Amino acid sequence: MTDNTEQKAPRKPRGFAAMGPEFQREIAAQGGRAAHRLGKAHRFNSQEARAAAAKRHAGSKEQRDAEAARKAGPDANAGAPDAAAPEEADEQEGR
Repeated sequence: MTDNTEQKAPRKPRGFAAMGPEFQREIAAQGGRAAHRLGKAHRFNSQEARAAAAKRHAGSKEQRDAEAARKAGPDANAGAPDAAAPEEADEQEGR
């Protein structure tokens, strides 16, 4: 049996890890150009980018609003007049 105290030589990097950053960039650029040539790539126009950003940030706005409501507590609107019950306001005025 082999002794576990023996250490194996470290593995050499393979594939992209063995290449320099310039060579990696060159290969990636070739892939991007090929994708555009084949019609498989997509470029966002300004309208699509704006819609994607709005969609992305819509959830975070809802989270901020919910957090603010939670921090404000249940009595946050206690001092504000209730606009949902106009008939009660009429009764109080004597109409």
